[in-house]
Amino acid sequence: MGSGILEPFPLLPDQRPDLRKQLRLKRRDIPSHIQRKSAKDLLLHCRRWPDFHQARTVAFYLPIQGEISPLPLMHLAHALGKACYLPRIRPFPAGSLVFVRWRPGSRLYRQRWHIREPRHGGRREARGLDLVFMPLTGFDRQGHRLGMGGGFYDRTLAKLPQRPLRVGLAHDSQQVASIPVCPWDINLHAVVTPSGRTSFRAGASRRIPL
Repeated sequence: MGSGILEPFPLLPDQRPDLRKQLRLKRRDIPSHIQRKSAKDLLLHCRRWPDFHQARTVAFYLPIQGEISPLPLMHLAHALGKACYLPRIRPFPAGSLVFVRWRPGSRLYRQRWHIREPRHGGRREARGLDLVFMPLTGFDRQGHRLGMGGGFYDRTLAKLPQRPLRVGLAHDSQQVASIPVCPWDINLHAVVTPSGRTSFRAGASRRIPL
């Protein structure tokens, strides 16, 4: 799935910060014209994916620090009549997410980590969503996800093994041979990159190229 970092040996959990730093730097260096093309490739791929078409309530995110952008896909989802949501960090339960309805023109506010969030709009718990598109720092062939280190998605989705469908969006270069796993990590059901989609459901890794 592209030119990811392929380590010759499995990494240990205490090496996660170094791996995260390495991948974040690589992600930030992706040129803007490649970022724009990658976002369009995601849209082209997801628009013919049955799971996307069947979902009625879908969570997205606002990209930062070189994360692949789901914004064209989010506007398509709205045009198709889907209810679109963005995550908001809430203080209780500590470090978890609630999802706030987004529409074109919705007002966004910067929180303390300089991430834009909606404050006003209908709220929905994760269990009430059909599909969650998640940002990530790295992923592997087993569906393990390395996030930014805050654990917000892990805490929010910890007791929801089947629904919503958890889908990582990433650049191909964010794939690694193996993510060091911690007990609290939540696996992905699928990952979509500009070159294709890989499903991890039923314990099998199956790639569908773009």
